[in-house]
Amino acid sequence: MVEEFERAREVSEQIGSAEQFSEIHKHYLDAISRCEKVINLRKKGEHDSKSIILQNFRVLRQNTLRRSVALTSASFQMIESQNVLGLALSCRAHIESTCQLGYYCAVVDSFLNGRTTYEHLYKKFVRALAGASHEIFSHAPDPVNVLYFLDKSEKYFLSLAGEGADIGFRDKYDFLSDFCHPNFCSSIIGVNLDKDESSLVYEDFSIDRKNSLLIDYLAIMSMIVIFFDNQFQDLFGKLEGYSSWPSIDFGKT
Repeated sequence: MVEEFERAREVSEQIGSAEQFSEIHKHYLDAISRCEKVINLRKKGEHDSKSIILQNFRVLRQNTLRRSVALTSASFQMIESQNVLGLALSCRAHIESTCQLGYYCAVVDSFLNGRTTYEHLYKKFVRALAGASHEIFSHAPDPVNVLYFLDKSEKYFLSLAGEGADIGFRDKYDFLSDFCHPNFCSSIIGVNLDKDESSLVYEDFSIDRKNSLLIDYLAIMSMIVIFFDNQFQDLFGKLEGYSSWPSIDFGKT
């Protein structure tokens, strides 16, 4: 697996990001090891109020882990091809997915501590797994806004890590969003300025030290997704032991 991204490792070393690359790769392999190949679903009418939540919980976790793996792999490929814009886009999507996981940790934690109703919990999972806003999905529930993920997951993270932890999900996401937009001064990072020749150099562009911020962001998020997944697994165990489930017949509702 290391050989597969050896060129990405070499590029990272050249710009002083060898340690960050090693951390990203370590967490990437960890995320892969957590992916399940199959989740067996109960048939319609076989669910009760507990089983539907546990099933949706597992599916959401796997969706997030696999999305993280895919985006990290894509980021390695962007580093190898020295595609700065592609790397920024992958990093931004990684933050979205990571913060979705953190947000649902917060939702489940709130339910277990009596601050959220079962109905609220159930609907949140439905929106996570089936939500869509485009008109071609007119029958789908509205998805949870990504910015809400960012704010709520950061608050949840700080509640665990302490208020002194400087994670800045929203700040990182705002920067990446600006950079990825065509109306941003992305030439600061995406183009080499030759001051001596008073020219902008587009050809033979390569990732350099001023792009290392993107790799820093990816290193942080690859670590955070594992942190949140550890919380997710702990919360799953608590849900399994939870006893105050409402009586709902999903075969008739």
